[in-house]
Amino acid sequence: MGAYASTDLLDQDPSTLEDYDVEYIQPTAVYNDTSRELVDRLVQYLYSRDCPYSVDRVVKSGSFGKGTQIRGHADLDCVAVLNIFKSVHDRINHGPQILGHLADMLKTQRWVVRGSVTNNDYIILFKMYQNGVTMDVDLLPTFEVLGHNPPNYRKEQTYLEMLDLAGRARKYYSVPLCQLQLDFVRLQPSRVKTLIRLVKYWRKMEVEKHAQPSLRYPNSYAMELITIHVWKKAAASRPRRIKLVEAFKSVLTQLVNYQSLHAEWYDNYSEVLANEACDRLGFTRPIVLDPANPTNNIMAPYKFRVEAWDHLALIAADSMRRPLLKDVVIPAYWQWG
Repeated sequence: MGAYASTDLLDQDPSTLEDYDVEYIQPTAVYNDTSRELVDRLVQYLYSRDCPYSVDRVVKSGSFGKGTQIRGHADLDCVAVLNIFKSVHDRINHGPQILGHLADMLKTQRWVVRGSVTNNDYIILFKMYQNGVTMDVDLLPTFEVLGHNPPNYRKEQTYLEMLDLAGRARKYYSVPLCQLQLDFVRLQPSRVKTLIRLVKYWRKMEVEKHAQPSLRYPNSYAMELITIHVWKKAAASRPRRIKLVEAFKSVLTQLVNYQSLHAEWYDNYSEVLANEACDRLGFTRPIVLDPANPTNNIMAPYKFRVEAWDHLALIAADSMRRPLLKDVVIPAYWQWG
């Protein structure tokens, strides 16, 4: 390791990808430890008397919580269930004032990067820094929906209630369901997480480099779910060992053919409920249903415009013509759609 003619991912020889992953993509133990200390500091603050609002529980998601962070680019989605919010209507009506107050309090904390705190009615964004590590934080104050370790019937009841809500109110349910998103990704096999990190690294290095400022590109969660979908379709054929470079090219191929996507998971809801949600909300391909929320199609045009997906597909196609992938033959067990 260390003798690369180029450090560009796509210029590597396919045989060196596993080593490249260790040297450039996987976070180091020191980086992980420092990131963990930053997260602990934020959580301690939220539970302390210094925080102006009583917090029932905190969910640490984002790449840090899921174990999919890449070196130098950890991010945290910190969901704080506030006792002051008794319902979605409380969150909508009183959220702007409460988030504004919380944002002002965070600006006074020494471990928050000065000038980094911004907020809107939905989220507080800021950066934390310690010992050379900067972490981007999305703080999402919310209300309780399912409680701790909810049974499946309670989840289905909640999803049915969400289907009857107006779109604006339904949007606010995605945050309190974050624990289910976290569990779904976090419990994937380590090999899948390695592939997720590789795809996210490619997104960071290639998509952001060629991004058009006017377009909003698919986020990390979308990349995670598409990667898991492609992996599981291959794993169903039970190959003896899946090569990372083949898996990576397969994910990029799926991004090129994104319009054929139809992915659903039934860890938290039934196939019947998924079909009902698609019918009632008018979802058509491409469909990738959030495994934590069947009312959320991450491919919906109002989330990431078609122009952004089309440009992402072009970047993926160009990437497959580079030295790392151009001569890689994808085995038959990889499927798309």
